[in-house]
Amino acid sequence: MGLTRNRKAPDKMPRHKWMFLSLFGLVIVVLIINFYFAFVMNSNKLQSQTESSKAVYAFNKIHFSSSSSSKQVILLDTPVKKSDINIVPPIKNASISSALEIEIMFKKLPLKYLKKSTLVPGEVGKLLKYLQPSVGTSTQLWSVAKEWVGARHVVPTQAPLLGSLLKTISTAKIIKAQNAPGGTQLKLLFTLEGGQRALFKPQWYKRDELIEGPVFSGKDRHNAEVAAFQLASLLGLRRVPLTAGRKVNLLRDIMPVATKSLLKTFVPDGKNNTCFYGTCHYCSRSDAVCGNKALMEGALILMLPQNFKLKQYRSPWQRTYKENRAAKWELDSNYCESIKSNKMYSPQTGPRLLDLIDAAIFDFLIDNGDRHHYEVLLNVSGAAVMFIDNGKSFGHPFQDHLDILAPLYQCCLIRQTTWERLLLFSGDVLGASLEKLLASSYISPVLTSPHFVAINRRLRTIYATAENCFEKHGKTHVIVDDGYR
Repeated sequence: MGLTRNRKAPDKMPRHKWMFLSLFGLVIVVLIINFYFAFVMNSNKLQSQTESSKAVYAFNKIHFSSSSSSKQVILLDTPVKKSDINIVPPIKNASISSALEIEIMFKKLPLKYLKKSTLVPGEVGKLLKYLQPSVGTSTQLWSVAKEWVGARHVVPTQAPLLGSLLKTISTAKIIKAQNAPGGTQLKLLFTLEGGQRALFKPQWYKRDELIEGPVFSGKDRHNAEVAAFQLASLLGLRRVPLTAGRKVNLLRDIMPVATKSLLKTFVPDGKNNTCFYGTCHYCSRSDAVCGNKALMEGALILMLPQNFKLKQYRSPWQRTYKENRAAKWELDSNYCESIKSNKMYSPQTGPRLLDLIDAAIFDFLIDNGDRHHYEVLLNVSGAAVMFIDNGKSFGHPFQDHLDILAPLYQCCLIRQTTWERLLLFSGDVLGASLEKLLASSYISPVLTSPHFVAINRRLRTIYATAENCFEKHGKTHVIVDDGYR
């Protein structure tokens, strides 16, 4: 016989509770709908920002191998030696896609870029011969340096007296020393015997010191000025003023001929070293540069003849120098088109744009991201962009700042003579060639070995950038013969 249980019917929910729950549910539904539409309206912006962030993160994880025989990509979490990697810094929006394309092209470069040219030994041998002093030192050579300067070069293609001139720069008697006017960096203005004026940049860093931070960080490197001059000769871009390494005795060579304003900046350091701080935007008594006792190494840069006046222009690819503020060229992927609409930079009206692309290639090789302005000779037809002030170069051989190449990968144009010269040093021989030229410097060794490795790696990156442009626009469109060198 089945058992049954009496179940008590549940109490009905009061009406006011049902109304409260219904109202609460309606509010939740309205909030969800509002959130959905807000999400849809901002989805494009959110997607763009997310993709940009992912691209920057992904590209910054990638390190190109510095080995010429390997095209592998080394990730941060892969155990590698510091000497084998290249750290790529953050890249702004307009450079992200180009950077990733260049990285891919870097890994699949055609074999022709790994082959050594048989013409390099002869070319380097000719330059080495020019670097050998042929007539000794003479202040009469100042007139030769003045005659060399032309619209497109500071040193001519044939320069058999170059070695004698550089030796004279390194040894000529200093008859006056004064503070160099203007500028943000410490430098002195020397008047050498015979009336020639030259800028002196003192040594701040040891050769193997790494300059951390943004590409424009640190003080000027004197050895960078010396290396930049010789690299310009190798590349046929002879637009760097004559520069030589020099060692001076501050007590014997400088203080006796120093102006009163310069002498006032000499201070003791408590270690028996002679120090001074000069006058400039960032110069201060608390940040003096010191010699080793009285001996100081530096770079001496010959001033251009006084009859040649320079006109300065703001670079279209100038940085903002503010971490939270991007320049237009860093954000606009069509930036070069707007630049070419300016008559000054139109390839059809003159060499200026191709000169700036030459400068970008040169600056990328030396890792100089501080060319915020550029100079040309005033009232000289077809005057080239001069490569003046290269002190913020060769600061970190394990970093390549790809955005220095923005004029090249944004415009996808390169002068034919420049391209042919770059091809001459395929097969990772540019670094060794520069090392040979620098061996004759009076402050040798000028650079450490990692810098020569970096130059080879950066040249391959330039090849990859050009190849990427060839794929997009065709080689005949990218390589331009404008009649200038």
